[in-house]
Amino acid sequence: MAEQIHIGFGIDKNFGRFAGITITSLVYNNIQHDLNIHIVYDELLPEDMDRLKKTEQLYRNLTLHFYQITSTEGMTFIVPPGHITQAMYYRYLFADLLPKSVKRLIYMDADIICKDDILPLWQLDLQGKVLAAARDYGEDRSCDRIGLKNGRYFNSGVILMDLTKWRRQKLTQKLFRWLEQVGSTKILWGDQDALNGVIDGAFTELPKKYNCIVINNTTLNEELQAVIVHYIDYVKPWHSYYVDSDAKELYWQYVKKSLWSDLRPVDGKSVQTVMMTARLLHKRGKYAESASYYEALLKYFLKDKYE
Repeated sequence: MAEQIHIGFGIDKNFGRFAGITITSLVYNNIQHDLNIHIVYDELLPEDMDRLKKTEQLYRNLTLHFYQITSTEGMTFIVPPGHITQAMYYRYLFADLLPKSVKRLIYMDADIICKDDILPLWQLDLQGKVLAAARDYGEDRSCDRIGLKNGRYFNSGVILMDLTKWRRQKLTQKLFRWLEQVGSTKILWGDQDALNGVIDGAFTELPKKYNCIVINNTTLNEELQAVIVHYIDYVKPWHSYYVDSDAKELYWQYVKKSLWSDLRPVDGKSVQTVMMTARLLHKRGKYAESASYYEALLKYFLKDKYE
């Protein structure tokens, strides 16, 4: 009998297609298991909802469950400048929204590719803790910033959750209370800071192969046989200025396998991302295209003088 594995995503309308690509990578590499995907969202584009439901029809081992957030009463969202969004906090809500019969869940961000079997992750011994997660890079700075004394700080992009313990400990309420009390003064990484602030080191350490972090072609744990590749930071592999690399190629392999195979690289709108695009095009030998981006920057900076 196939193993029933429960996986959760918390997204908004900007990440429906990317969640679909992550889901495609999961089902493609876990065809021997029954995957129950729980999607908590506030809004999804109609075309993404349609393709998600068609993806479900394609795979016999995939079942999708949707939970729309229609009220945020009692919730506190602190959204720092950058790529953090309100939807990042939706990972707090699975214990409350899912049926009580769902006792365990793997949460994943929607900027992830799964390369292998996740059954060992699903069956991991939580050692009596409410969650398991991989320790984050730069955790010393994060511990100092939010006042953790234990020296352990985890990345919240992949979390194995004990939903029964979560409910019993009323962890959702504690997380929103922590955010309300701390305010925006210390918070840099949104939901991740609050989770670490409340858990305060009482988590089981997840092997880093289940959250193999990549930052624009810089793989921080290259020696690992990664099961889950996590493209953190604001530069994503679907951006036109993402550096050519094996990590980028891996992502686009699953784009092509998905119902979002018509996805095209997305341009950035900031000065920094335009510069990155220009440099990457120059490196590829596309000098005219590269020059057009530099020209756009010059026009932007000089418009007061030359308009």
